[in-house]
Amino acid sequence: MATIENEAKKLAATYARWLRLPEDALFGRNGEGPIRKMYKKINEAKNKDDIREILNISQYEMQRQTFNDLTRFANELLSKIGQMSDEDALKFTKEVFKYFQIDLATKIENIRSGNWA
Repeated sequence: MATIENEAKKLAATYARWLRLPEDALFGRNGEGPIRKMYKKINEAKNKDDIREILNISQYEMQRQTFNDLTRFANELLSKIGQMSDEDALKFTKEVFKYFQIDLATKIENIRSGNWA
């Protein structure tokens, strides 16, 4: 589990750094952005097919830059879980989204406080 958690943290941190519009990804226009919507659905997922369906970025409303950034994130995540069992893929994906939300919230807070260049 430690390896899965460490890989999840790395993936989440990398894409949180690269995401250009973290507020759009996390909160969207009405308080619940695509990342939060996906996380809710992932907690109910049963297998990798469910994850693939959830990670179809085109079903969520967001700005174009966010769409492009999240497409890269989703493709990388799908690539990572491709060879995993359903159980490991679900654990890994949940961990990634948990840390991704934390990293995005931290980035937003740092931007607001002037600590992010």
